[in-house]
Amino acid sequence: MTSGEPPARREPSVAAVFVTFNRSALLRDTLTALAGSTRPVDEVVVVDNASTDDTAEMLAAEFPKVRHVRLASNTGAAGGFAEGLRVAEAAGHDWIWLFNDDDHPLPGALAAMLDRMSELPQRTAMFASWLVDDTGAVARLGSGWRNRRLPLVEPPADGRPYPVDVLIFAGALVNAAAVRELGLPRAEYFMMWEEMEYCIRARRAGWAVYILPEPLVATLHVGAASAPPWRLYYQSRNHLAMALEHRSVPEVWHWAVRQAKFTAVTLTRQDRKLARTRARSLGAWHAIRGKTGRTVTPN
Repeated sequence: MTSGEPPARREPSVAAVFVTFNRSALLRDTLTALAGSTRPVDEVVVVDNASTDDTAEMLAAEFPKVRHVRLASNTGAAGGFAEGLRVAEAAGHDWIWLFNDDDHPLPGALAAMLDRMSELPQRTAMFASWLVDDTGAVARLGSGWRNRRLPLVEPPADGRPYPVDVLIFAGALVNAAAVRELGLPRAEYFMMWEEMEYCIRARRAGWAVYILPEPLVATLHVGAASAPPWRLYYQSRNHLAMALEHRSVPEVWHWAVRQAKFTAVTLTRQDRKLARTRARSLGAWHAIRGKTGRTVTPN
């Protein structure tokens, strides 16, 4: 560098975090896809929710450089993401790229997102892209939030990154500086609504959340079939738990309206009506009592 020239900008350090449970074949495919990235990540962390299959053996044999964080029990997606963020932030990375074990980053994804970061506000907590499913259909991410989740935010015509209030973690880059200020996602949620709560917490603290309107992550879970009763339990419980924590009457009201709509659909169109209705009711009761964690076993 000659005298008077500005110092070269340091390339940010990025850790990719994958949360998995008993899906070693899917995880293998995902890690293989990540290996094809045109901009390699600086570390790969797999948070293993106490898998009982061959996940540990597969990682040791085929991906020995991956940091395998095996938890003592299944803490769900919420606990897995919280632990992954904790580990990656403590390791000194600038950004943490979050994935489920069935999310495949496309080869140019990370390079594209890092290239566009100069267009983001300094206090950007999360930066994600659109998704594409196994049929080739593109799923836009990013909604508004006004005491309830609003419709998808319309992207700008010129392809610039655009601000939203809430998104899901699939392929989202999380700023380690935001993690240090905000803390971790609510591990006690086990699963469902941990992403919404974290985004809302970030927005209320003055952090921005942005979307790049390009499909850069392939995922197998977009447009999944109707949720089993246990997922409805966690949806109902965690949404209400968040609203009660916020002490927000409008949020509680919109939770109630949402549950009423879902129940009407269950009673008129879905199978297992009693099980689904009971699951939502139990979730509400547990939220009121402040009961969280893994209280209903996924099956």
